[in-house]
Amino acid sequence: MAKHEELPIPIFSTIEPIYGDGEQLKEAQQRFDVLKSKFQQVFGHQPDLFTRSPGRVNLIGEHIDYEGYSVLPMAIRQDTIIGIRKNNDSGTLRIANVNDKYTMCTYPADPNQEIDLKNHKWGHYFICG
Repeated sequence: MAKHEELPIPIFSTIEPIYGDGEQLKEAQQRFDVLKSKFQQVFGHQPDLFTRSPGRVNLIGEHIDYEGYSVLPMAIRQDTIIGIRKNNDSGTLRIANVNDKYTMCTYPADPNQEIDLKNHKWGHYFICG
């Protein structure tokens, strides 16, 4: 198996190759439309690109794959989609959610930043990733 650094990152210009052409595509298109609209509303611009992380569950072996042991992962339909736009002027990451329940989080654009573990924010999950 090749190291992850050697594997190509798939790039698509449409979502059809990912979601097919049925009901799942319609649902995904609605989610992308909501994300584009919310991004425009919050940041005043459309995203430059989208990224997607497919869902997965481990039928057996939860967390032991980190130690090199075997697991039995299974892809699931749920996924996470993210809209991204680079702003060279700010030096900060602003993370918003389409659900207003989660307020915008702002972080320095520093990959070595400390996370305040006593101040729980949903955006910490993004920063830790």
